[in-house]
Amino acid sequence: MVKSEVTNVCLIGCGSVGRRHLEAMLKVKHDINIEVVEPNIGATTDTPHTQNIKYFSKIEEVSDNIDICVIATTADIRKKIVIELVSKKNVKFIILEKIVFQNENDFDEIIKLFKQKNIKSWVNCHLRIEPIYEEVKKQSIITEDTIITYDYSNNFTLSTSAIHILDLFSYLCDDYNLKIENIVTDTELKPSRHNGCLDFNGEMEVTNTNGGRLLVRRRDADFGEHLTVHHQDLIIRSSEGDNPDDGVGFVQDKKIPYIHQSSLTNLYINDIIKKSDCNLSTLENSAKLHKVMLKSFRKLLKENYKCEVVDCPVT
Repeated sequence: MVKSEVTNVCLIGCGSVGRRHLEAMLKVKHDINIEVVEPNIGATTDTPHTQNIKYFSKIEEVSDNIDICVIATTADIRKKIVIELVSKKNVKFIILEKIVFQNENDFDEIIKLFKQKNIKSWVNCHLRIEPIYEEVKKQSIITEDTIITYDYSNNFTLSTSAIHILDLFSYLCDDYNLKIENIVTDTELKPSRHNGCLDFNGEMEVTNTNGGRLLVRRRDADFGEHLTVHHQDLIIRSSEGDNPDDGVGFVQDKKIPYIHQSSLTNLYINDIIKKSDCNLSTLENSAKLHKVMLKSFRKLLKENYKCEVVDCPVT
């Protein structure tokens, strides 16, 4: 990208997650114009209103040439949004929120479309960007046959957040070829706060081709989230909360800050402007993880809840 020009950045979807992206966009080091697409005008009443932010209700109203677009809608409408966007506008780079799509076939279709349009894309599974896990990676703590456990409590939902842990496991082990060996639920299906979607919690066992194993376990205690690397007798403690004091983690005795989304998206955008790339998973790589997860979720819904679906109702 040409660094001297003003960069056009577009955000589609300004709900709870979209707002965090928007807050981060205001921290970008380069000159940018921000255009926000949100059909529900009421959702933008308490969002930032500065000179370089414009709000629209339709995609067709934004600039014809978009350098970077963040799509933070729910998964059920994201494919439709993507197709409308790239058919009407010239887009160079796209960051997609997770869960990207609810059907495995949608990934193949959109990846093909992006190749035709010469669009580079990534998925916002942000744990790999967190300094606490970059430190683990830097220390070469993970070996091929490492066993990792990820214990979670109250602020985590398996149906919506499992993809984050799968991506983190892939990042730490350098392996996107995962197999979900077992997944069990310990809660009833609950309606999500997003219409038409479901939430559930439980436990999951995952392996990779290098002999590594991931165990995702639910704990009743409200201790945040712990990642344990068993071969190194290492416990990594992290938590994400509304209080900034909650946003810390420890690798051994080293205290490391936990960066919230409102201070992450700006890092992605800075990198893309500078080098046309960022450290998130590409859509192609994330698709491998999503497909494995969606297949397991669909099987779980059918066998445990007698709920047979084509599009997996998670977001």
